[in-house]
Amino acid sequence: MDVQRELKQKPMWKTYWYVAPIGLLISLSVWGKLFLGESSYVVELEKIQTAKVEKGEFKVEVRAIGVLKPQDIRWIPTVVSGRVEQIMVKPGSFVSTGQTLIKLSNPELYRELDKARWELKAAEAEMQASLVLLESQLVDLENNVEQAHYNYQSTKLQLDAESALISQGNGSISKLDFKRTQLSVKHQKQRWLAQKKRNQKMIDNMNANKIAQQARLELSESNYQRVQQQVKDLTVKSSMSGIVQKTDLVLGQQLALGASVATIASKDSLFAELQVQELQIKDIQLGQAVTIDTRSSEITGRVTRIDPGAEAGMVQIDVELKGNLPGEARPELNVEGRIIISQVDDALFVKRPAFAPTNSQVNLFRMSDDQQFAYKESVEFGKSSVTHIQILSGLKTGDSIITSDISGFQQHKQVLIN
Repeated sequence: MDVQRELKQKPMWKTYWYVAPIGLLISLSVWGKLFLGESSYVVELEKIQTAKVEKGEFKVEVRAIGVLKPQDIRWIPTVVSGRVEQIMVKPGSFVSTGQTLIKLSNPELYRELDKARWELKAAEAEMQASLVLLESQLVDLENNVEQAHYNYQSTKLQLDAESALISQGNGSISKLDFKRTQLSVKHQKQRWLAQKKRNQKMIDNMNANKIAQQARLELSESNYQRVQQQVKDLTVKSSMSGIVQKTDLVLGQQLALGASVATIASKDSLFAELQVQELQIKDIQLGQAVTIDTRSSEITGRVTRIDPGAEAGMVQIDVELKGNLPGEARPELNVEGRIIISQVDDALFVKRPAFAPTNSQVNLFRMSDDQQFAYKESVEFGKSSVTHIQILSGLKTGDSIITSDISGFQQHKQVLIN
């Protein structure tokens, strides 16, 4: 006997299973269209950088790196030879005028000083003894002069008396005796005058001897002072206030006369020495304003020298610094300089994107007002500075653009900012 089977109808969902995926796909497409709009790429906001277009004074600048250099720098040498006994300063130390830098030792100089001291004392004693002897001789000569003068006066009185008697006709005085008296007066006068002349010669000789003795004494004293100064020079001192730039000494090192002890630079008179790329030097002229950035402060200045040559593609320029220097300013401090080449008033400018050459037409992405989308725009750039670039066309004041790298989505016309 045949059993009739009951036919079961398939469920609806098994028959039309494809309807749900198709509907989901259509819903996702509609949602994506509403959400993405015309965008064909999604960019995460955290991965991009933006900048806003500004209007105002635009300065065209050239950036250069360099160091601060001292205008007044001195090399401190030794003026005597000696061995380094003590080092008082190190590179970077601030020293004042007269401050001790190093101490040297030289036993030979101390021996010379003792010898010079005794030679000076001997010269003083010799001069004193010579003067005493000459003064004693002078006293004897002065006594001889007095005695000769006395004898002359005595014989002259006798002559005067005899002359009076003869004139009175007194015959007690013979003519022979009178003649003898006359001769005696004449002789005594010549003797007196000769003693005076001899005494004067002695005075002149004593004065000349004093000059000679004084010269020998001064020579000994000069030699003593010279050696004494050499001993003092074993202590080498700074001739100016400033910062020690270099001192390559070790204890026990033997230094010859004129050897270098240290190099000291003044902290108060500094200038900036900048290195500018050779391709940019054509725009730099003497007198242009410069801003020197020390990483802590900014100093104004002006270009005072441009090196006529180049080395390794760089040209050196000197910048005179104006005003009071900040506390961190010191010789050999690394700085950055911004040289103002020109200035454009009432210009459109923006922070310089990574892909924006000077005087070029480039495509970049402008942000929408709600910052949800970015649209590709053609923008014409003009002059550029260190951090900003001039906009000639394509953007207006207040527009925001993407300044970071867009190479990953530059082929798209519109992107979504997520």
